Amino acid sequence: MCNMTLCDILCSRQQHFLAPFLAASMGLILTACAGPEPVRTAIPAPTVSLEDDHSLDSDAEGRASEETDEWLSFEQMLDQGAPAANSTPEARAAPAPQSTREPISGPIHAIVLRTFQDDTSGAAAHTWCAQLGTLVPPLKPDLRVHTDSKGSVVVFGNYEGWDDPQAAEDMGTLKDLRVSGKKIFGAIIRTTITPARDPDHLHPHELLTLRKRYPKARTIYTLEIEIWGDFESGELPRDIRLRRAEERVKELRAAGITAYFHHDPISELSTITVGAFDETAIDSGSGIPSREVEMLQKQFPNRLTNGEQLALPIKGRSDLGAVPQRSRLVLVPEL
Repeated sequence: MCNMTLCDILCSRQQHFLAPFLAASMGLILTACAGPEPVRTAIPAPTVSLEDDHSLDSDAEGRASEETDEWLSFEQMLDQGAPAANSTPEARAAPAPQSTREPISGPIHAIVLRTFQDDTSGAAAHTWCAQLGTLVPPLKPDLRVHTDSKGSVVVFGNYEGWDDPQAAEDMGTLKDLRVSGKKIFGAIIRTTITPARDPDHLHPHELLTLRKRYPKARTIYTLEIEIWGDFESGELPRDIRLRRAEERVKELRAAGITAYFHHDPISELSTITVGAFDETAIDSGSGIPSREVEMLQKQFPNRLTNGEQLALPIKGRSDLGAVPQRSRLVLVPEL
């Protein structure tokens, strides 16, 4: 019995992506599908479909039963987000979660397959990832786990950017991947993971040092007073942008102002901020800033762009002219 959705997927680039899994792990009869048979280098011996158990011999029945139990176990994990009770030997022998503090050259653009809130150790995410890689081997090389202070995510792929056509193609494949008519994954979203930072190797003037200084604080605000960026002009390359922002912070600190710089690898902007405030910086009911914030905003009322004051037109009221960009409270990024 053929699953036409899977056949359609196999007729595209996903031949190499799904074919080994469909032929071996799922036991589908590919030769019965309409159209020419896909060309593969090593075609596994065909087996009967899990849905057709009338002509199975005893060995085939055993294999089909094991595969069915395996998928039922995995479906339970997909529904509950917890390790399956009947996990495979490969999943049980999965290595311990590796540190996410490994250095990487730039942001990672990937597809989120599953999130695990509060799984800060990555144990649940690694178990789920190992189970998925065992049951769907073609996915395994592109799976990885990312862990931070909020939890863990299992992601697929590593793309140059969201304009990469391979990203859109893989998203379509993963969304359409089905087993016996049931989708394997729920909502699939894109994510951009920022490079992990080692708290022990931060510049003393970096904004992230506030997270190291106040490790138990969930909310830390700071006042953003300048931004530096090229804005696709080609006039401010990355090295010059970083140097100018850091020099500006050095100038402010020489004047007795506690300033910080932050280089965002995703937006490709460098920001300069002053001060540090907890959650009381803004009244949760009225949205009015605290007296301490108001005093600092009087000292730095506007936000500069590349060292200059820019004025923006009021949205929907061009007749009122333009107003300067105001300094603003922003959250300190997490490590």
